[in-house]
Amino acid sequence: MDMTVNIAGQVAQIKLPPAKALWPLFETVVNSLQSLEDSDVSEKKIIVNAMRPEYVQLQDDGQGNTIEEQAHFDSFVVSDNGNGFNEENYRSFLVSYSRLKAKKGCKGIGRFLWLKAFDEVSVKSIYFENGNLHCRAFNFSLKGIDPEQNDKIVDNSKGPQLTTVSLAGFKNPYHDAVAYSLESLAKKLIEHCLLYFITEGCPSIILQDNRGEVIDLNSYYENTYQDSLHRDEIVINGNHFTLYHMLLAEGADKHELHLCANKREVKSYALSALIPDMKKKFVSDEGSFYYVGYLTGDCLDEAVNSDRSDFVFLEGSLFDNINESEIVGASVNYIRNYLHADLDKVAGEKKTQIDRLVMAWHPQYRLLLDRHPEVYDKVPAGLSDEKLDIELYKQQQQWELEIVEKKHAIEEKVKYDATSDPDFQKLFDEYCENITELSRASLAEYVARRKAVIDLLGRALETDKDGNYSKEDRIHRIICPMQATSDEIEFDHMNLWLIDDRLAYHRFLASDKKMNSIPFLESAKDKRMDLAIFDAALSYAADPENINSITIVELKRPQRDDLSSEDKDPIIQVYDYVSDIKEGKVKKANGRGFGNIQNVSFYCYVIADLTPSLRKSAARAGLVPTQDGEGYFGYNQNVGTYIEVISYDKLLKDAKQRNQALFDSLFEPKAKKLAHPEWLREQSQQS
Repeated sequence: MDMTVNIAGQVAQIKLPPAKALWPLFETVVNSLQSLEDSDVSEKKIIVNAMRPEYVQLQDDGQGNTIEEQAHFDSFVVSDNGNGFNEENYRSFLVSYSRLKAKKGCKGIGRFLWLKAFDEVSVKSIYFENGNLHCRAFNFSLKGIDPEQNDKIVDNSKGPQLTTVSLAGFKNPYHDAVAYSLESLAKKLIEHCLLYFITEGCPSIILQDNRGEVIDLNSYYENTYQDSLHRDEIVINGNHFTLYHMLLAEGADKHELHLCANKREVKSYALSALIPDMKKKFVSDEGSFYYVGYLTGDCLDEAVNSDRSDFVFLEGSLFDNINESEIVGASVNYIRNYLHADLDKVAGEKKTQIDRLVMAWHPQYRLLLDRHPEVYDKVPAGLSDEKLDIELYKQQQQWELEIVEKKHAIEEKVKYDATSDPDFQKLFDEYCENITELSRASLAEYVARRKAVIDLLGRALETDKDGNYSKEDRIHRIICPMQATSDEIEFDHMNLWLIDDRLAYHRFLASDKKMNSIPFLESAKDKRMDLAIFDAALSYAADPENINSITIVELKRPQRDDLSSEDKDPIIQVYDYVSDIKEGKVKKANGRGFGNIQNVSFYCYVIADLTPSLRKSAARAGLVPTQDGEGYFGYNQNVGTYIEVISYDKLLKDAKQRNQALFDSLFEPKAKKLAHPEWLREQSQQS
């Protein structure tokens, strides 16, 4: 008897992604279930043998012991005592897209999945028909049935019915896509065939491998799944569905919604993508669990495609008044309602985490959360503070994108003279309001970053656990990246404001670069200045075309106390830098001179702890102590430069003082500013 279809062509057209590598096995088990549904045998039974390679590979367990290395499954054998391959079922098997079991949701192509994932398929079926016991045995391949004449009557008419389907030669990539664990396979089988387990009369199903491990799937279902089963009846546009809710302490690794057709799972949705607060396991007084939902309905039975891998809602069909997104959306609403207590708890914990993070570290997001409180719902739960910052940043970017879109909408209306449109003024007002708010948020981010940099500098000036101070390089990198110029450094990465806010605005900066490599200097010297800043906003620029000032910064390691000798004296060092520069000339990038270098103003900063040796150097240079006693200043007439010596304590203290008003406004609760003075006095007395 010949097949009525080109098998190789049919198999080639089937789409089977590696994620669904077990579907050929699932189809085999479902065939057994359906065969037993039609059978009148008293003890219905299915045995699934998951076979691993016969050879054993050994490996070291890391503790000096030799253990067996677990191997992938390479074949499966499924047996049942159903009606088997009798004449009617065999004829149906030979016809592609057979409608024999259409009422059970069968598409008539499941057997082609076998050949998609396996090299060899063999069938042996012992069954009763017309009072005789028959045996049908054949191989099924891309070439067809072999042998074609494969049925015979056996002598023992009282023997048991038994049909065995062997799937051998598990192909890649499917072979490697299946987990090693037999328990994992048990979970997959139950979840795919869950509706058979839910309804009464499910046959006994035993799963075993050839290493001696055995799992009774019925018992596993009862112990792991059954007690958590609840259900909702859903009506969408007149279509009826049943949603089964399950809470699983074991047997799941994420929250999922499964859409089912004809008692089989077809398509799964990760609920974390639909409900952001379902990213991690729920935790309650009874323990932790994942949620798993199974949705069934006549609509889904009708709409499942021939591969049983997706749903197709066709116009003109019985259920053309609904689509998949509506079905999923309605299911999600029921899931939210079913899990409302758990979701409320997660949302509350998430909001507390967000508010704490924003208050302490990222106040730039305050405005976003105030104007768009729905952000609390959009951000997934269970994130680390670092990832939470990234998610809030994404939401901030989305808000900014919406504002840009409004800007373009305004430009379009202006372009087409539609400013009289009643919606124009509303759109314009919203845009202006949002721009103002975002500007405040950007300022908040800038201030928050300054506070973080000051805190980082403070920690860098402390001793480590061994009592050692940070090296000069660490301090240098906090103020400005090293071995780079301003052409290579992002503006936000230069923290020159720690020294003086005006230094941030300059024409050119060289950090830890040799003099002979700086494009604005013509010098043969290979001395390396810590920082050289050209045309900082420290002086009036009489001639914008020329270099008017050069600022030199020299940094020393905290608590370094060997600076009094001439070769290590930082004051002499910066004086030498000025003299070396004046020996050459300053030039434009094109090589043309800027003019007389003697007209350039020089400013030098020495930043170091005021150790005895540095105080001695400052006194020797004739510098004047500052009023607070934490620095020195002066002007060297011979060298032609203004100079300041600043202690690290003063650098840190002054930076904090200059920014304290901004920090207080951003980080301190505003309730104190709004509270009545009498109330504040009472609170102070009570405390």
